[in-house]
Amino acid sequence: MQNKLKGLYVLTDDKLTPLSTITSQVKELLESQVKVIQFRDKIHSDSQIAPIAQELQNLCTEFKATFIINDRVDLAKKIGADGVHIGMDDTSLTKARKLLPNAIIGVSCYGDLNRAKEAQKLGASYVAFGACFSSSTKPQAKPISLEIIKKAKEEISIPICVIGGINKKNIHLVKDADLISVVSAAYKPDTIAKNISSLQRALL
Repeated sequence: MQNKLKGLYVLTDDKLTPLSTITSQVKELLESQVKVIQFRDKIHSDSQIAPIAQELQNLCTEFKATFIINDRVDLAKKIGADGVHIGMDDTSLTKARKLLPNAIIGVSCYGDLNRAKEAQKLGASYVAFGACFSSSTKPQAKPISLEIIKKAKEEISIPICVIGGINKKNIHLVKDADLISVVSAAYKPDTIAKNISSLQRALL
């Protein structure tokens, strides 16, 4: 499972990927060789987005990519998603692991290495640190010290994910992480294909 958790990890967004275009946008991401997608929707109910979530999971399966749902553990279980990502205020990791015994479960650890170690102990599949830089998607998120990536790589054996304000100009600063999450940089300023290509080149 862990070898799937590498490279660019692109998140959807209520404004940048509205439900009317999300499927075609995710398809373009997959065609651009993105192998990990997270569906993040903060607006709609589970029942409203379940059909789209299922469609996106099927699309990711077709492209041999990994599909992760943000927050919604019940929805992830319902559609058989590859995984779920949980934050501080979401379902507990212990409960999520009971509901999804074989799924990927990612946990937001912000800038807290101890939280990451605890998550690893409780069965997390990967841990996420951020915001790495100031982020337009989450302007209230406080940037962390990038030193944590190095420390986490030394002290944690599961994949390390980074998120927050990452773009083609600063992505090289976090390239030691296993998973590199981007939101805005995948959709702006050019086409998705061009943006992903720019990000991949900047990682070389």
